[in-house]
Amino acid sequence: MVSIRKATLHDAESVIEVLSRYYNFENKDEALQIFHREYSLHYHFRVAVEGDEILGVVSWRMHGLPKHGIAKLKRIAVLPDSEQRSMVLEMLYDAALADMDYFYRDQGYALRKVYMMVPGNNQFLHAFVRDHGMHCEARLHSHYYEGRDEYMYSLFMIQHSPMLSGVPSVA
Repeated sequence: MVSIRKATLHDAESVIEVLSRYYNFENKDEALQIFHREYSLHYHFRVAVEGDEILGVVSWRMHGLPKHGIAKLKRIAVLPDSEQRSMVLEMLYDAALADMDYFYRDQGYALRKVYMMVPGNNQFLHAFVRDHGMHCEARLHSHYYEGRDEYMYSLFMIQHSPMLSGVPSVA
């Protein structure tokens, strides 16, 4: 049975194994450095596990101040050969949104917007985020690498909040 839990530094080797399949790391040392850096910068990591095996990972981080209510969904990846790939991706996405919502409520604010960057060549993830209500806000041509576009997706969680007085609501 698949479950979601908070990742720890002890999960590093398994986490980078999953992330290395989707992200352009030079090698495992670079991937490990990135994981440790993001972990130390207070990215929130969650992993999907079945038994002792990590099947997927998601990470997110607050963007700006808590009162802004914006979070960046940084990384989301599931082992491509997992028979439960779609279900695990769904579980990780839902867990990240719930975690973000709890975090902002705990700070006395509301989660207003979630955004993420999706590589142009990851059609599986494009379809997934669109199916989950995210809208493409921008196409960034050759953003990280020449000839490889990135797409910025966002999901507005609330339309108006008293905490955001003076900020125009989006329609």
